Amino acid sequence: MEIGQLIKLERQRQNMKQEYLASGICVPSYLSRIENGLVKPSEDIQHHILMRLNIPLDSLKSEINQEKTIHFKTQFKTVINSRNKQKAETLQLDIHNYIECHPFEPNRLTLLLIETRLMLMLPDKTINIRNNLAILVEFKKEMDPEQLFYLYTIQGIVAYQNNQFSQASELFAQIFTLIKNYRMEDWEMAELYYVSSLSLLSESRYIMAIDYVKSALSYFNQELLIERSIECLIILGIAQIDTGVLKEAIATFEKAKEISLKIDSSKYNGKIEHNLGASYSILGNQNQALYHFQNSLDIKTRPDDKIVTILSLLKEYHKINDVQNAIVWLERGFEIISYLSGESKNFFKSHFNIYRALLLEENNIISIFKEALAYFEEIQDYKYCFIYCQVLAKRLADKKQYKQSTIYYQLGFNYNLKLSHVTNWEELS
Repeated sequence: MEIGQLIKLERQRQNMKQEYLASGICVPSYLSRIENGLVKPSEDIQHHILMRLNIPLDSLKSEINQEKTIHFKTQFKTVINSRNKQKAETLQLDIHNYIECHPFEPNRLTLLLIETRLMLMLPDKTINIRNNLAILVEFKKEMDPEQLFYLYTIQGIVAYQNNQFSQASELFAQIFTLIKNYRMEDWEMAELYYVSSLSLLSESRYIMAIDYVKSALSYFNQELLIERSIECLIILGIAQIDTGVLKEAIATFEKAKEISLKIDSSKYNGKIEHNLGASYSILGNQNQALYHFQNSLDIKTRPDDKIVTILSLLKEYHKINDVQNAIVWLERGFEIISYLSGESKNFFKSHFNIYRALLLEENNIISIFKEALAYFEEIQDYKYCFIYCQVLAKRLADKKQYKQSTIYYQLGFNYNLKLSHVTNWEELS
């Protein structure tokens, strides 16, 4: 990076306005020209700018420390492949401290991108990530393909974590276009295939999700990254459920379970049992479904994990018209929801509100559904928009409210078009 860009980056990191940094040194417009590489500042101006940024003068003499950058990148690869949060925290702190001590390190932009990517693996880093991204976006035009790869990946993961699945998929698609003429390393491509498969799965684009997760699985198997392979098998199994190949899905989950037993790891058992329950539920084997859901719930410890299976138990009992047990799990769900936070709380509250309206025959059922539909539309989760429109339309039709029922059948159809990424009815043929 040039001197002007490094000044701009450091100023933004310190949340300092151009007017403040320029005050008494030069006019803000001249500082802007320096930061944009249009002019090179004199030594006197550089000296005063560094003093105001509280940066030692000898920082300008920093040379590219390729060995240090290579060292950080090697560790970064290990952390991403292993998804080890403790190692991620250690490396993130090491990079942060290095940047603090070497504010004019020429590779600083790349290091800031790596640091931000590591933060995505750590709790309570939301504000730091947001601040770093605001800085990084300012340098988008100056980034090379590798740096853009990192930036779009970070933005895609943030979008996915915020349940903005379409936006996440679009960002990951941009990466594939970006690197057509640029060769990324195999481990980076495996991670891209992995995170892309997650967003595609959430968007109900199952065939592409299967292709991508199989590509990631191939790399993780080759590198003997067993836990990452288990993660991929779980994603593959879920996609197989949604494409209707249930026996294959069960075989995939059983394979994941077998591998977990071999490496004596219980880390993914809750997810595996849950998805075995989901597979048997669709097959109509309620006893097996309830058995695996209960196993999953017994294994899980975190409220965010438990709520997923509690919702499935509620659905299962509601499906077989066991109202008494359904209400039991409805109440359990609302108890757990109180321990959730952020988007997770809003997401599950919307589901449980709908089931409460259905089970308790609440009078304001339309307003409850409308509120839930507005939420799912906002996060672009068109699958649940479609499902709940059909549920409400049928309930209204059963009560002979045919005009209202027709409205929601039509609305559900429109959501299904969005879910299928269809813009014109001709594309349905």
